[in-house]
Amino acid sequence: MKVPCRWLSEYVDIEVTEEGIARLAERLTLAGLEVEEITYVPGVSGAFVGRVLSSAPHPNSDHLSLCHLDIGHDEVDVVCGANNVIEGQLVPVITVGGQLPGGLKIAERKLRGVTSHGMICSKAELGLEAKSDGIWNFDSSLNMPLGTDINDLLEFDDYVLQIKVTSNRPDCMGIYGIAREVAAITGNELRPLDLSIEESAPSIQEEGFSVVVEDVSDTPRYTGRLMSEVRIAASPLRLQHRLIKAGMRPLANVIDVTNYVMLEMGQPLHPFDADRIGKTITVRRARSGDTFRTLDDVDREINEDTLMITDELGGLAVAGVMGGERSEIRADTTRVLLESAAFEASTIRHSSRALGLYSEASQRFERRVDPQGVIDASNRTAHLLQDLFGCRVHVGIIDSAPRALPERKLRLRTTSVRSLLGIDVNREEIAHLLGRLEITTQADNESLIATIPSYRSDLVREVDLIEEVGRIYGYDRFPSIPPRGMSKLGRKDAVERYKDRVRDILTGLGMNEVITDGFDKINWREALGIPDDDLVSVRNPMNATQKSMRLSLLPGLLSVVEANLNQRVDGGMIFEVGRIFRGARGESESLAGVLFGRTNIPLHGKEEVNLLAAKGIIENLLCALAVPMNIEPSQVSFLHPGRSGDLIAAKEKIGLFGEMAPRITDLLPSQPRVIAFEINLDEARKFTHEHVAFVPLPRFPMSKRDLSLLAPIDLPERKIRGTIGSEKMIEQVLLYDQYQGEQVGSGQRSLTYEVWLRASDRTLTDEEVTRAIARVEKKLAKIGVSLRS
Repeated sequence: MKVPCRWLSEYVDIEVTEEGIARLAERLTLAGLEVEEITYVPGVSGAFVGRVLSSAPHPNSDHLSLCHLDIGHDEVDVVCGANNVIEGQLVPVITVGGQLPGGLKIAERKLRGVTSHGMICSKAELGLEAKSDGIWNFDSSLNMPLGTDINDLLEFDDYVLQIKVTSNRPDCMGIYGIAREVAAITGNELRPLDLSIEESAPSIQEEGFSVVVEDVSDTPRYTGRLMSEVRIAASPLRLQHRLIKAGMRPLANVIDVTNYVMLEMGQPLHPFDADRIGKTITVRRARSGDTFRTLDDVDREINEDTLMITDELGGLAVAGVMGGERSEIRADTTRVLLESAAFEASTIRHSSRALGLYSEASQRFERRVDPQGVIDASNRTAHLLQDLFGCRVHVGIIDSAPRALPERKLRLRTTSVRSLLGIDVNREEIAHLLGRLEITTQADNESLIATIPSYRSDLVREVDLIEEVGRIYGYDRFPSIPPRGMSKLGRKDAVERYKDRVRDILTGLGMNEVITDGFDKINWREALGIPDDDLVSVRNPMNATQKSMRLSLLPGLLSVVEANLNQRVDGGMIFEVGRIFRGARGESESLAGVLFGRTNIPLHGKEEVNLLAAKGIIENLLCALAVPMNIEPSQVSFLHPGRSGDLIAAKEKIGLFGEMAPRITDLLPSQPRVIAFEINLDEARKFTHEHVAFVPLPRFPMSKRDLSLLAPIDLPERKIRGTIGSEKMIEQVLLYDQYQGEQVGSGQRSLTYEVWLRASDRTLTDEEVTRAIARVEKKLAKIGVSLRS
C-alpha cells in the first residue's frame, strides 16, 4: 500500500524530511507494518499557471510553434513542439532558471533560430504520469489565477511509503488507519476527520429509494446516500496529485472523491447515476447464465458464486469488485446515489476470482471492512463533494442494518502480559498503551476488561491484546533474557513412520521422490479414463486448475514425466507418497511410482526400463514391509493388456502394476516406455508387522529335488507354485525352466521347479523326502498337473 507522507501529515504530526521519514519507517516496521520502500517525489521550481495569448507556426520548422504566454507577473515567449496548444488555454509554464522534478534546469535556448524563454509542461514532465501525448491543458472548470505557483496547486517534495499490510490488519488499508498507528507509536495526537454535511429535503426515502439484502451473511450492511445538483468536473489538482502518488488515476470529481475516501479510510465506495437506475436496490447472488457488462466495456458471464448489486432492470455492479456500464457516472450526471457497504470477505473473493477481476476495492473487501464504519465513509465522501463542489445532500440514508453491533470485550490479565512479553509493566501502563490504540479499558481486580474497536477484527483473544501491548511498548526496548523452559522430544505417529519406511526403501532401490500438489490433474485423469464420480470439489479454489482434489497419484506423476521429457530428461524412476481424496470413501494414503525411458544406470548403456525391473522394485518394497504379494492378471483401461496386473495380498487387492497402454504413451513427448504402479498404503499396512521377530538360521541341512511338470497352459503358474509350497516340509520353490512346443503337446507346457525341503529339528532322510514329494504329486494331480516322464 502506498502512503504519501504529506497526506499522512494531515492527520498526525510527522517530520516530512529524509531523516524524519527514515525514522518513521523504522518505527512502523518494528511495530509490524513493514515499510518495503521509500520513494522521494522531488519538487518543481519556477513553474506558474500561464495563459496562451497566441500561437503561430515556427518560421523554420513544420512541427514547432511560437507561443506568447501571460504568467501573471510577466509575459514570455516559448517555442513549443506539442501539437495540442490552444489559444486562450491555461497551461503550466516553467520559466528560465526553474527546475523540473527530474532535476532538469531550464535555460534560454535557440530552437531553429528563435529563442525560447521557458517551456510549457506536460504531465509527464511534472512527474504526474509515465508518458504524455502533449502539453497539459488545465481543465476549464479549475478556477486558477494567472501566475499561481504550481507548487501551491500540487504537492511536491514528498515521500511515499510502500507498506506491506498483512491480511489480518484491514484497518491499515487506509491512510487514516496508518495515521492511527503512527499516533499510537509516537504518542502524537490523531486529528479527527471532518464528517460534517448539510442535509436538505426531500429525504432519500421520500425520493423513493430503498434497499433489499437477500442474504445478510453475504452483505452484513448496505447503505445508500442521495446527492443532487452535482456538476461533473475536474478535481482540485492537489487531490489529483495525492491520488497519483497513491497509485490511482484521476478521472472526474465524483469518482476521484470516492477513490480518495477509499484510500483515506480503507472503505470502498461506489457512485451510481441516480437517474439511470431503479428505485429498489437489491443485493443478491447472480442467476446462472446471466451476463453483465462492466465498466471496462466487457460482457462477462456470471454464475451463482457472484454477488451482484441489481435494480428492477437488472445488474448494476459486481458487488465489491466493479461497477456496470449502465449506471456509470457520465458528463451529464446531476444526481448520484452513493453506495457504502460491507460485504463478506470470502464472497467477494469468490466473485473476483470467478471473473478474473481485481481492483483496489476488491483487495480491501477481501480482507474485511468494518460494517460500523460504512456510515462515516459515506459522510466523509458527501462532505468532500459538498465542500469542494457545492452539491446538495439529501436527508437520511437507506441502511440494511441500522442497528449498531454489540461491543466486543476481552479480559486481559496483567500477569499474562509480564509472563509472555518478559517486560515489567503494571496495569496502569498497560491501560495507557492500549488507550493509544483507542482500546478503552476498565479495571477488574488485577485484570483489565478491554473494549475492542469495531475496526480491529484481528483482536479476538487475550494473546492478541498482549501482542498490541508489545508493539506499542516497542520490541526494541525488550530486555535480552536467555530462554527458559524444558526441551520436549516429539515422535512421529505410526502412519508417518510407515511412510518414512516406504520412502527409505524406494530411495535405496534407486527411485527419486517427487511431491506434487493435492489437486486433480484433469487432463491426465481424463486421459487415463479415471471417472470423476468421487471427485471432492474445492469451495474456494485459488485458480481454475485447483477446483478438485486428486483421486489418484498417477495423473500428477504423469505430469512430472511430461515436464521432464519436455526438458529433454530422457528417463527416470520417480515415486510419490501422498493422500488421495474420494468423496464417500474418504481420504487414504497412497503410493505411486513411474519408471520411464532410459534407466540411466552406469554401464547399462541406453537400456530402457522394463517390467521385470519394476516388478523387482515392488517385490523388494513389499518384502521389506513384510507384505505377502501376488500379481493376478487384470484389465485396467490405461495399462497394456497382457503386461499388467493387480497386486494381491492375502486375497485382497492393494494396488495395480503394469506398462502404460500405447494410447497413453502417445500423449507424451518422444513416446517412451512407461511402467507404473499404485499401492493403497492403508491396505498394505494391515499386513505389515511393526515388530519383526528374529528367526535363527537353520541348524540342519536342506534337501533339493527337481520337479518337471506338465500343466495346462491356462492354469496360473502361481497356483502350481502355491500347491507345491503347501507341503510343510518344503521351504522354497523356484521355477527355473519353462517350455512350450511340440514335445509337450497342444495346450500343455512344461515347468521345472527346484524344491528345497528342510526340517527344523532333524536332518531329513531320503525316505521322508520321497514321501513328501509323493504328497505333492497327489495335490498336483487334483489340479490337473502331472510329472513329466
